[in-house]
Amino acid sequence: MTLGWVIAGSIGQVLLAYMLFLLVVFGFSAVDTSHRPASIDDSVLTSAIYSVPASCILSAVVVMGLYRMDAGKLAYLWYTVPIFLFCGYLLYIKLIIQRGNR
Repeated sequence: MTLGWVIAGSIGQVLLAYMLFLLVVFGFSAVDTSHRPASIDDSVLTSAIYSVPASCILSAVVVMGLYRMDAGKLAYLWYTVPIFLFCGYLLYIKLIIQRGNR
């Protein structure tokens, strides 16, 4: 791992956090206005507003910590965790929409 890539990846994660926050908020508002989510769905969607961007910051902190511990190049895979979490969020929204259309 090199310091330059860790810094660039961490800056990228901060920018990704802003973008994912906006995508989560707009996705939540679209589902909330077009469908009537149950209370548990509303709780999950509300928590995603905070947890998806926080995962970006957390993954950047983990990679910085792994850099300090002299980890290998596989530590960069921690940068992909927010993408998988956001994909799970999108899948959950799709399930809410399919359930609401029945």
